[in-house]
Amino acid sequence: MAVILTAKEIFSKGKEEIKREVEKIKREGYTPGLAAIITCDDPIDLETAKFFVSKKREDCNEVDIYFEVHEVYKFDKEVMEMELLNLIERLNKRDDISGILIQKPLASFLDEDRIFLHLDPTKDVDGLTPYNKGKLATKYDFDKDLLPCTASGIVELLSYYNIRVEGLDAIIVGRSDLVGRPLRLLLEDMDATVTCLHRKSPKVLDKISEADMIVCAAGRPPELYDKQSFKLYGDMVKEGCIVINVGIRVHPTTKKMYFDVDFDSVSKKASYITPNLGSVGLMTRLRLLKNMLIASRLQLEKVKP
Repeated sequence: MAVILTAKEIFSKGKEEIKREVEKIKREGYTPGLAAIITCDDPIDLETAKFFVSKKREDCNEVDIYFEVHEVYKFDKEVMEMELLNLIERLNKRDDISGILIQKPLASFLDEDRIFLHLDPTKDVDGLTPYNKGKLATKYDFDKDLLPCTASGIVELLSYYNIRVEGLDAIIVGRSDLVGRPLRLLLEDMDATVTCLHRKSPKVLDKISEADMIVCAAGRPPELYDKQSFKLYGDMVKEGCIVINVGIRVHPTTKKMYFDVDFDSVSKKASYITPNLGSVGLMTRLRLLKNMLIASRLQLEKVKP
């Protein structure tokens, strides 16, 4: 029987601790504030982004962090990038906003590099600016730097369950800046041997079948995508592997959720496995709150007389 890597207890205790830290920051004269931005142009991505942002709003409300959302996707395609850049500039200057989250994926026609170059690195609570990417790639403090939330959350989940990845052959399905690339670096620093698979990778099934650990972060479940889709089934993995599901998409009409991992079949062979809900998503949200504390401390230093 696989050990189910639920995160509900970690999440609950973590929020209590964060709420206490928020109260301390407020007593020092600063109120943390998070601005979330949605730009998606794809209906599935947009519905999924709205779902994630709604959860982040709930979390901020529970720990007394101010929250606001900006629906930039409502602008016409011709002006959206300029409106987004202008918004980022305003949020960068606002003392009451300590964290800025540009919910990914962005609209397909936006210049992502240009956008994150404009974002204040001290307010970059997803760790996606060139400066914060550079910290991760060179020298970082896991508890004090603004690192990508999902990748960091997975590392904390593994640590909570005392799962050692040293010497393991790990496969990450996906190479996004949000999950695949940063998680590869974090796991390599823990002495795992890591490969990111993508749509151009050869012999994908062979590599997956030999992996000691599999992180599924493709986000293209076959129930929603006809082309370049991915889902992990039990007959694709070896006995005793560790399986982490990241990918989730929400149907724009039915609101039904679909995942990268077929939990029922994979759990029969895995030694450890995350449930599709109540695990990686919660760890991502918890790390975002931790990043808000880090960013709020940085902003507090700026506004101190």
